[in-house]
Amino acid sequence: MTTNHPLNKQEMTVLAGALVCGIIHYLLFYNKEWGLSYPLFTLCFYLYYYWSVKGSQEWRLRSWLLLLPIGLLSLTYAVFTNKLFIVLNTLVIPCLIIVHTTWMMRRKDTRWFDLSIVWAALDQIFVHSIRYVPLPVQSIVRMVSSKIKIKRSQQVWKVMAGVTLSLPLLLLVGSLLASADTMFDRTLSKFPTLFEDIHLGSLAFKAGWIVVITVALFVYVWGLLYPKTRMTSNVQPSLTGEAGEGWDPGYPVPYAKPLRMDATIMATILILLNAVYVLFAIVQFSYFFAGGSAVLPDGVTYAEYARRGFAELVVVTMINFSLLMITLHVVDRSIRPMDRFLRVLLAMLVGCTGVMLCSAFFRLSMYELAYGYTVTRVLVHAFMLFLVLLFAIALYKLWNDSFRLLQPYAIAAISAYIVLNYIQVDAVVASNNMQRYETTGKIDVAYLGSLSLEVVPYLLELQQKYPELQQTTEVLQGMKERLEADKPASWTEYNWSKRRAIEALNLSK
Repeated sequence: MTTNHPLNKQEMTVLAGALVCGIIHYLLFYNKEWGLSYPLFTLCFYLYYYWSVKGSQEWRLRSWLLLLPIGLLSLTYAVFTNKLFIVLNTLVIPCLIIVHTTWMMRRKDTRWFDLSIVWAALDQIFVHSIRYVPLPVQSIVRMVSSKIKIKRSQQVWKVMAGVTLSLPLLLLVGSLLASADTMFDRTLSKFPTLFEDIHLGSLAFKAGWIVVITVALFVYVWGLLYPKTRMTSNVQPSLTGEAGEGWDPGYPVPYAKPLRMDATIMATILILLNAVYVLFAIVQFSYFFAGGSAVLPDGVTYAEYARRGFAELVVVTMINFSLLMITLHVVDRSIRPMDRFLRVLLAMLVGCTGVMLCSAFFRLSMYELAYGYTVTRVLVHAFMLFLVLLFAIALYKLWNDSFRLLQPYAIAAISAYIVLNYIQVDAVVASNNMQRYETTGKIDVAYLGSLSLEVVPYLLELQQKYPELQQTTEVLQGMKERLEADKPASWTEYNWSKRRAIEALNLSK
């Protein structure tokens, strides 16, 4: 592969920085649990990134804002132990970092709150960066070849040939001398023991670990610095809407003419759906929100009534949200009277959807009172509240066409996800189940023991208040054994929740 830029000092310094990061990554993560190491390496990456691209972009306060959610999510590895968010954050944090760094370098071509940022991020990984994978090896080879002159390289090859030819002679002479002298034979026999502690497989894996991380960081940052350019014969508009100079950004221009749907078709759909939704809302107010003033069918309890249809209501809500987005962005609303009519129908749709979300929310609450709280049910509660926020933002969009939905939606999604990480969902589940036990006398202690270490203080409180629950002692003993088996072997594995649980359990002995 040929590059369009010469070998220079910058190329080698960026590669050297990537190597340092690769070594740090190995020291922080190899054969260790993730803890304080994750935010430390995130900081290390950004120091490497800013050091590598300095002078290539203008620094603005707005460009630093996305560092806040990235930093907060990275800290969760050193603060909490919820397995679900540990797994999710391994996907979310790298995606946010890619979006952030891509937007930093492509600010003139894209906006982070526009769909074009998704294409830009994918384009950065699979087009601009991946083509530089062979570059580290090429750079090292060129550097070595430039340092070694032709005559000197010939001498090196001659030395290597001499070493190869001498190996059979060394083996023959060594065996003869060992046979001739016993002490010399004992001396030679000690040489293999010097390498007993060296495992070639493990050494190769460690070296491969460092090489993979080094190459990945280098090609990504180098792809940001030197993106692939392709000159086109026709001048195309840039992503900013201005005339370009033959630059093909590699991802779709968001201002292309969109597909339009007929307004009459959508109006008909909305009228029929709203009629059904209004009828549903009337039934909800008579049976559900009225506190049971209407009579339920024989043999049906309110817990069973609440349980039925919850998932269906959530699905219908998602359908309504999709129809709302399609109407706002796909339907042709160029005719003013039809546009106003569609706005009214959408407002009715949002109102009826609000009734559905309230119904689903209360159904789930009643079901939890009957059967207990779980992480899944609490997350569904949070998701419904998030949907309410999205619909509220969309309702504002109905009467303000200039308002862009993607930016507040992105901010709302990132903020909501950070809040979910920090409210300690497992602790919320434990607290609510304890309150439920005080009123119903029912609690699943074994389930609480399967949650993260954030529930330890609540289990200790449960043990002190209700010593008759012998299962609590068994669950706490199991947590003690788990903590003793998972004691941090390095300061990089430090986790605040784990440390707090260890101290609390030690005090409870």
